[in-house]
Amino acid sequence: MKRNILLLLALTLLLPQARADERVWCLITDGGERVAMSEVLCLVAADDDSTFSVVMTSGTTISNVRRAHFDVDVPTGIAKPGIVTCRDLLQLSNAPAGTTVSIYTLDGKLLRQASSNEEIRVGDLPAHTYYIIKVGETSFKFRKP
Repeated sequence: MKRNILLLLALTLLLPQARADERVWCLITDGGERVAMSEVLCLVAADDDSTFSVVMTSGTTISNVRRAHFDVDVPTGIAKPGIVTCRDLLQLSNAPAGTTVSIYTLDGKLLRQASSNEEIRVGDLPAHTYYIIKVGETSFKFRKP
């Protein structure tokens, strides 16, 4: 575990910032969260715990990560909203202010709708379940940890 964390930290520090026409390394957690390595600040773990947290440069955190792997993305130039859950709240990055955020079940049932300016509470939604998040005109799949 410590060796993996050191490897992740080394990759975080050594990977250069990618230009729009280059490939970008991403860290992908076991919960399906995908974060560009340029946005990862550090990984935090304790010796007596089998999970770790990914701390991003924006200050948000992905907690209770058991495994992560790396993949390469080719940027499109379109900033996809990023999602991070922090206990009972859904936190968005790259979402324009005032954008409508909708949460749907996989079969299309609307569960929540809010503005990107508001706190979006998801504590009562079942964990380890996939949802469709729609931010403005962009939709993507999300798994609540």
